[in-house]
Amino acid sequence: MREAGLRWREVTVEVGWGVVRGKTCVVGGSASGDGLKIFCLHGWLDNANTFDTLAPLLPSGVELLAIDLPGHGLSDHLPPGMHYSALTDLINIRLVAKKLGWYKFVFLAHSMGALIANYYTAMFPEDIIALIQLDYIIPRHNQDRITTWRAEVNIVTKAEANEKVRPLYTKKEALQRLVNARKSGPNNEEENIDEAAAEILLPRSAIRIGDEYRWRHDSKVYARFTMLYGMDNWHFVVTRITCPVLLLRASNGICNSLLEPVYRKVLDGYSSSSRLFQYSCVDGAHHVHLTHPERVAPLVKHFLNNVVASPKHAMSPKL
Repeated sequence: MREAGLRWREVTVEVGWGVVRGKTCVVGGSASGDGLKIFCLHGWLDNANTFDTLAPLLPSGVELLAIDLPGHGLSDHLPPGMHYSALTDLINIRLVAKKLGWYKFVFLAHSMGALIANYYTAMFPEDIIALIQLDYIIPRHNQDRITTWRAEVNIVTKAEANEKVRPLYTKKEALQRLVNARKSGPNNEEENIDEAAAEILLPRSAIRIGDEYRWRHDSKVYARFTMLYGMDNWHFVVTRITCPVLLLRASNGICNSLLEPVYRKVLDGYSSSSRLFQYSCVDGAHHVHLTHPERVAPLVKHFLNNVVASPKHAMSPKL
């Protein structure tokens, strides 16, 4: 499960209200800096370490940038009066990219990160070579929208008014809470990550204080406001994405009802707009890219080597 010798370098980018932190490396150790660039976006309440096990299995020479989204990992929390949403994250990601000189790159994005990457790709197609999505298709709306919006506003209001000191946990307790928080299924009985995967996420998820741990993430991130975008907006977005798209679904992930018309409409939207759309199902849970990267890596490598770097697309001759 470990990083297999990758040399990550921490990065800090000032974005006006605070700093966004992350890490970067070149797979295979080359320092030329002229290979394909891959911008990695993690999911909700995860962090940049979610790509640690997949990264060493990607093609040699690619340059990776994995950031902690605002309010997550080592990145600063948004100031009082600001709340988290896909568009807020998009603005900050674009600032990070421009300040680091990333003007052409591939998105490799998981879950909530894929939602953000879709909006970015539709709005700024000139920046994006290709889009790789890991177990994300649409923002599902299981509750009445007004009810959900009210609940999320209340979360932000409460967090703004009462940011108390958080409890400390032993390492064992912290790891178990990371595992439990990512369970899925009708009764949240199905594990998405195991303790080994949780240990990879832990250093950027929590501050170590002596032998105990306190969570780093901003409590306001529990209000995501994804429902503001709605199914109509989502379908509009996917039909505006023209670059090559690879969509990998976990067999036991969050989008396991593909026979439903709502999902089929989204897949058809990608097919109609993208120059090339590839879709595959990978055996595993929502975090399969972290727990079983060997199942995900061959599909990502094939896409990068045979689609993104092909003469037809002429994106990057360096792979």
